[in-house]
Amino acid sequence: MPADPRRVAPRARPAATPSLLYLPDLEAAGAILELPSEDARYVARVCRARAGETVYATDGRGALARLRLASVTAKVSAEVVAVEHVERPRSLVLWCGAPEHGRADWLVEKLAELGVARFQPLECAGEPWPEGRARIERWRRLAVAAMRQSRRAFLMEIGSPVPLAAAIEAMERPVLCWVADPDGSPAEPGLRPGALDIGAIGPSGGFAARERERLGAAGFLPLRLSDGRLRTETAAISLAAWWAAAGPRRA
Repeated sequence: MPADPRRVAPRARPAATPSLLYLPDLEAAGAILELPSEDARYVARVCRARAGETVYATDGRGALARLRLASVTAKVSAEVVAVEHVERPRSLVLWCGAPEHGRADWLVEKLAELGVARFQPLECAGEPWPEGRARIERWRRLAVAAMRQSRRAFLMEIGSPVPLAAAIEAMERPVLCWVADPDGSPAEPGLRPGALDIGAIGPSGGFAARERERLGAAGFLPLRLSDGRLRTETAAISLAAWWAAAGPRRA
């Protein structure tokens, strides 16, 4: 029976760019490494790689390595062929009050994809973060997955929630500071971030008046991110995206 000419053959799906492997104990060129179980499964089952093929890895601290797979069996081993160390040209620390329930995981994932250096939860007046060490560990796993997917050389740090006063006291200097504010200067391309920036986003109910006073006294400049009202997680990602788009390409 002849083929129906109206039927169109499906297009082949283009091959995805493999994610970076995360090897925090990455060694120098010439070393033979046995990949951790998660990375071994990814190489063997997802990528269907074979011995002799090349994969890439990072230690999350600026090292990018080219590896040659030595063995892909029940265990996966690889030789470190070359290691390059890259510098982080600029850094953004994102302070953030608690968003509405269930939105923090998505927030952490997207901030890591955008290359934020550190995510620092803020304990704001009347809107604390839920307690639990397991939550921090989950966020760190999400940050690792986002780093691998976005092929970055640096892993986003995850801080434990701290009061605003403590965060201000521990600030590094010199630094450019921004606070999301609907009455602030618009986040336009000509408004350039610096080498080290801190962005502050209020909780779902916004910063209290006293908190805004403290931020202003600490040098935080009001930054308008939209002509509409944004949720906490949307504002945080908007600030990070503005910062990421304004500078040079990063690892």
